Amino acid sequence: MTGSVNESMLVQKMLSTIRKYDMFGPGEKVLVAVSGGPDSMALLHALWTTREQLLIGVCAFHLDHMFRGEESRQDAEAVRSYCASLGVQLVAESYDVPAFAEEAKLSPEEAARLVRYRLAAAAAASLRCTSIALAHHRDDNLETIVMRFLRGSGLRGLTGIRPVREHKSHTWSGKVTRPLLQCSRQEIESYCRQEGIKFRIDRTNLSDQYVRNRVRLDLIPRLLEYNPNLSETVTNMSAFMADENDFIDGLAGQLLDSHSRFADGVLEVELDALAQAHPSLARRAILLAIEKIRGERTDIYSTHVEDVIDLIRTDNRSGSLSLPGGAIVRKRYGVVEFTLASMLASLKVPKYKKTIAVPGFTVVPYTSSVIVADVFPIEELGDRHKSGDRSVAYMDYDVVRDGLAVRNRRDGDRFRPLGMKGTKKLKEFFIDNKIKQEIRDKIPLVVYGRDREQIAWIGELRLAESVKVTRKTRNVLRLSLEPMLG
Repeated sequence: MTGSVNESMLVQKMLSTIRKYDMFGPGEKVLVAVSGGPDSMALLHALWTTREQLLIGVCAFHLDHMFRGEESRQDAEAVRSYCASLGVQLVAESYDVPAFAEEAKLSPEEAARLVRYRLAAAAAASLRCTSIALAHHRDDNLETIVMRFLRGSGLRGLTGIRPVREHKSHTWSGKVTRPLLQCSRQEIESYCRQEGIKFRIDRTNLSDQYVRNRVRLDLIPRLLEYNPNLSETVTNMSAFMADENDFIDGLAGQLLDSHSRFADGVLEVELDALAQAHPSLARRAILLAIEKIRGERTDIYSTHVEDVIDLIRTDNRSGSLSLPGGAIVRKRYGVVEFTLASMLASLKVPKYKKTIAVPGFTVVPYTSSVIVADVFPIEELGDRHKSGDRSVAYMDYDVVRDGLAVRNRRDGDRFRPLGMKGTKKLKEFFIDNKIKQEIRDKIPLVVYGRDREQIAWIGELRLAESVKVTRKTRNVLRLSLEPMLG
């Protein structure tokens, strides 16, 4: 490692990108996601080399997805060794992503992304990092945009990979940054050779089994014959599109704020508001509506949006559509309803009971949600438990640590709602809170105790008095109910 900062084009571009997008400030701590490949190893080294110049702290995160057996374990060991040589603090995790993908009924890519982001956020919180740095580069951006173009993406998809985005969750809030986004793959590999950085090669990136690999290895080289500067051209184009996309997003958000209501998992949007809006605004409002009920817009393309537009414009007073990811759109009674198929299922949900991973995340059966759990000392709580956010619950961990599980309702369930002196039948609680009969079996109940039957939290509705944080609390358990793909 020569540390030749002044000689490196990559470092100069990285520093320019960091300053242009105000990625890090003096005194901040940055968590670098490191897979062991050339991109992330180069990013880690470049940030470590310039840490005094930027006045930042640098640490690292690695996840073994358990997709590739011994090769994955070797990747993890390579990252550990390299971080040790730099003196960089590392959080290394392993997670059975293939098993999680099967359980959650997600593609391997979706499951890996969900696990990776949630565990990285947890690591960032534990190390008090203000940013997570990812190693996406200019050629990744080109691949992403070409892929989305081939699938019929709209304006938002063609904005490509953002240099900075805000991440906000109950676990961690901060920036997700991509300092190498203006650098090419060739520049990264050249930097690794120049600095003597050893890296791992993921053989699956060379397989033509995956569409993205075929785009990278076959299609893009052909396109470069027509424009050798295509990567830079597309990156500049996507930056302009990003500004226009943000403007339309803002207008569409205002439309939904003024003409919609959300209750019991159903987003109702006034039909006339969508029908009378400019087509570009109506399309974007539809995308935002789908994102609200699904948690993201993955696999939703322009053809799907046009199907919803056609449903709105048809003379029929009612109708419905099924969209990817279990989304349902219904037109009736002067509104357009956006919801999930699971919310409309008329069949009774089977009884279930499942142990909650602490810390970690747990798929809630028969829903599109996960419970994210973490524990921290009472000194770190502050006023967060007073926010009024019903999707998160804070409780005394030492009270509930035995037998923590999630299940749905049972006949005879009772609990003591927060603030009440006596117990109440769960059925009466649902009636008092106007919870529809057809969704009661789908509401997750967090339970505890040796028999795992005492109710600690009715998901997004009420905490139990018996588990609340008190002056005697030493450790706080935070549970948040979040969209699986959010």
